[in-house]
Amino acid sequence: MLKGAEAVFAKEHSGSPLLLASREAVDRMIDALMGGHPHGEMAKLTSLDRETLPSGEPDHEFLVGVDPDGKVGIVCFADAEASFVPKGVAVREEVTYMLLTYPRDFLESPEIPIDLVRRATKEFVHSGGLRPTCIEWQEEPY
Repeated sequence: MLKGAEAVFAKEHSGSPLLLASREAVDRMIDALMGGHPHGEMAKLTSLDRETLPSGEPDHEFLVGVDPDGKVGIVCFADAEASFVPKGVAVREEVTYMLLTYPRDFLESPEIPIDLVRRATKEFVHSGGLRPTCIEWQEEPY
Protein backbone atom coordinates (compact mmCIF):
# COMPACT_ATOMS: atom_id res chain seq x y z
CA MET A 1 0.00 0.00 0.00
CA LEU A 2 1.30 3.42 -0.94
CA LYS A 3 2.07 5.90 1.85
CA GLY A 4 1.61 9.15 -0.12
CA ALA A 5 3.73 12.25 0.17
CA GLU A 6 4.74 14.97 2.58
CA ALA A 7 4.17 18.62 1.75
CA VAL A 8 5.81 21.75 3.10
CA PHE A 9 4.30 25.15 2.33
CA ALA A 10 3.91 26.80 5.73
CA LYS A 11 6.31 27.44 8.60
CA GLU A 12 4.44 24.95 10.78
CA HIS A 13 5.27 22.22 8.22
CA SER A 14 9.04 22.70 8.57
CA GLY A 15 9.24 20.33 11.52
CA SER A 16 6.08 18.38 10.78
CA PRO A 17 5.23 18.15 7.06
CA LEU A 18 1.60 17.85 5.98
CA LEU A 19 0.71 14.27 5.00
CA LEU A 20 -0.96 13.87 1.61
CA ALA A 21 -2.39 10.37 1.50
CA SER A 22 -5.63 11.00 -0.38
CA ARG A 23 -6.89 12.90 -3.40
CA GLU A 24 -8.94 15.07 -1.04
CA ALA A 25 -5.81 16.01 0.93
CA VAL A 26 -4.16 17.14 -2.33
CA ASP A 27 -7.21 19.25 -3.16
CA ARG A 28 -7.18 20.83 0.32
CA MET A 29 -3.48 21.72 -0.04
CA ILE A 30 -3.99 23.30 -3.48
CA ASP A 31 -7.08 25.15 -2.24
CA ALA A 32 -5.03 26.52 0.68
CA LEU A 33 -2.35 27.73 -1.76
CA MET A 34 -5.01 29.30 -4.02
CA GLY A 35 -6.56 30.99 -1.01
CA GLY A 36 -3.49 33.17 -0.63
CA HIS A 37 -1.51 31.34 2.01
CA PRO A 38 0.60 33.92 3.88
CA HIS A 39 3.87 32.03 3.31
CA GLY A 40 3.58 31.69 -0.45
CA GLU A 41 1.78 29.96 -3.24
CA MET A 42 4.10 26.98 -3.70
CA ALA A 43 4.51 23.66 -1.91
CA LYS A 44 7.42 21.22 -1.94
CA LEU A 45 6.39 17.57 -1.95
CA THR A 46 8.45 14.47 -1.32
CA SER A 47 7.11 10.97 -1.79
CA LEU A 48 7.13 8.62 1.19
CA ASP A 49 7.28 5.68 -1.22
CA ARG A 50 10.70 6.32 -2.78
CA GLU A 51 14.07 5.28 -1.45
CA THR A 52 16.18 7.99 0.13
CA LEU A 53 19.79 8.82 -0.59
CA PRO A 54 22.49 7.35 1.71
CA SER A 55 22.38 10.68 3.57
CA GLY A 56 18.71 10.07 4.38
CA GLU A 57 17.61 12.96 2.16
CA PRO A 58 15.00 12.45 -0.57
CA ASP A 59 16.28 11.65 -4.06
CA HIS A 60 13.65 13.90 -5.64
CA GLU A 61 11.29 16.82 -5.16
CA PHE A 62 8.01 17.86 -6.69
CA LEU A 63 7.10 21.54 -6.60
CA VAL A 64 3.50 22.70 -6.97
CA GLY A 65 2.74 26.38 -7.47
CA VAL A 66 -0.54 28.17 -8.08
CA ASP A 67 -1.16 31.66 -9.35
CA PRO A 68 -3.28 33.56 -6.81
CA ASP A 69 -6.05 34.07 -9.38
CA GLY A 70 -6.42 30.28 -9.46
CA LYS A 71 -6.42 29.85 -13.21
CA VAL A 72 -2.87 28.59 -13.79
CA GLY A 73 0.04 27.11 -11.90
CA ILE A 74 3.30 25.28 -12.36
CA VAL A 75 4.74 21.92 -11.42
CA CYS A 76 8.39 20.92 -11.37
CA PHE A 77 9.83 17.43 -10.88
CA ALA A 78 13.49 17.04 -10.02
CA ASP A 79 15.59 13.95 -9.45
CA ALA A 80 19.16 12.81 -10.12
CA GLU A 81 18.47 12.89 -13.86
CA ALA A 82 17.39 16.54 -14.19
CA SER A 83 14.79 19.13 -13.28
CA PHE A 84 11.66 19.04 -15.43
CA VAL A 85 8.83 21.49 -16.11
CA PRO A 86 5.80 21.19 -18.39
CA LYS A 87 6.61 21.19 -22.10
CA GLY A 88 5.37 24.10 -24.13
CA VAL A 89 5.86 27.76 -24.84
CA ALA A 90 5.94 30.10 -21.87
CA VAL A 91 3.56 33.05 -22.00
CA ARG A 92 5.84 35.03 -19.69
CA GLU A 93 9.64 35.02 -19.89
CA GLU A 94 9.94 34.51 -16.13
CA VAL A 95 7.50 33.60 -13.37
CA THR A 96 8.18 33.61 -9.65
CA TYR A 97 6.39 31.60 -7.00
CA MET A 98 7.02 31.89 -3.26
CA LEU A 99 7.92 28.83 -1.18
CA LEU A 100 8.01 29.62 2.55
CA THR A 101 8.71 33.27 1.68
CA TYR A 102 11.59 32.28 -0.61
CA PRO A 103 11.22 33.13 -4.31
CA ARG A 104 11.53 30.33 -6.86
CA ASP A 105 12.02 31.63 -10.39
CA PHE A 106 11.02 29.67 -13.47
CA LEU A 107 12.64 30.98 -16.65
CA GLU A 108 10.77 30.34 -19.89
CA SER A 109 8.75 27.61 -18.16
CA PRO A 110 5.11 27.32 -19.17
CA GLU A 111 2.36 27.56 -16.61
CA ILE A 112 -0.49 25.08 -17.00
CA PRO A 113 -4.22 25.15 -16.15
CA ILE A 114 -4.95 24.64 -12.46
CA ASP A 115 -6.95 21.46 -13.20
CA LEU A 116 -3.84 19.94 -14.76
CA VAL A 117 -1.77 21.04 -11.73
CA ARG A 118 -4.21 19.11 -9.54
CA ARG A 119 -4.12 16.05 -11.79
CA ALA A 120 -0.32 15.97 -11.93
CA THR A 121 -0.02 16.40 -8.17
CA LYS A 122 -2.47 13.59 -7.47
CA GLU A 123 -0.62 11.36 -9.92
CA PHE A 124 2.72 12.11 -8.23
CA VAL A 125 1.28 11.32 -4.78
CA HIS A 126 -0.53 8.13 -5.84
CA SER A 127 2.11 6.71 -8.21
CA GLY A 128 4.75 6.24 -5.55
CA GLY A 129 6.53 9.47 -6.42
CA LEU A 130 7.00 8.95 -10.15
CA ARG A 131 7.08 11.84 -12.60
CA PRO A 132 3.44 12.30 -13.68
CA THR A 133 2.53 11.14 -17.18
CA CYS A 134 -0.58 13.31 -17.55
CA ILE A 135 1.60 16.12 -18.93
CA GLU A 136 4.55 16.28 -21.30
CA TRP A 137 7.85 17.37 -19.73
CA GLN A 138 10.97 19.20 -20.81
CA GLU A 139 14.19 19.86 -18.96
CA GLU A 140 13.91 23.09 -17.05
CA PRO A 141 15.51 25.97 -18.96
CA TYR A 142 18.14 27.89 -16.99
